[in-house]
Amino acid sequence: MPKNDPAVAAKPIPACQNHSAEILMQVVHFITENLHADLSVSALARTFSQPESVLFRAFKLQTGIALDQVVLRRRIERALHLLKHSKATDTEIATGIGWGSATDFQTAFTSYIGVSPAEYRMSVRLKQQATRVKSHKRPSASTCIPREGSGGRARRVLAAV
Repeated sequence: MPKNDPAVAAKPIPACQNHSAEILMQVVHFITENLHADLSVSALARTFSQPESVLFRAFKLQTGIALDQVVLRRRIERALHLLKHSKATDTEIATGIGWGSATDFQTAFTSYIGVSPAEYRMSVRLKQQATRVKSHKRPSASTCIPREGSGGRARRVLAAV
């Protein structure tokens, strides 16, 4: 069919035009506040009394991001926060942010972030320890100078201030 054929011409989706940014913001807020719940497109469509296809398309058109990707991103963001600021286990985090199991959470996290939750938590702790050590280091008023005939050993002397 030629491009100028009315059957092929791009037409706006009328149902998507009826979705205001406010409704879509409500959806994002709902997702953020209910990460533990079923946030599938079908569950969100039921919650907001919209057909699945209309909600999915409207969200993608308005935000440029698929609805399921927003859910995944919000869950990962919450997981990052919990891994950094809590001692919650992977199972507790998985349950709290809506993954079926710790294994599902670990797989999704590793796929999205590139390291496992355990590796991420360890890297965060190492960075925090390094920051604490750096901030607790007091500047020294002494310097090391080699002693003559000491074979390279040094002695501390008070630096002239």
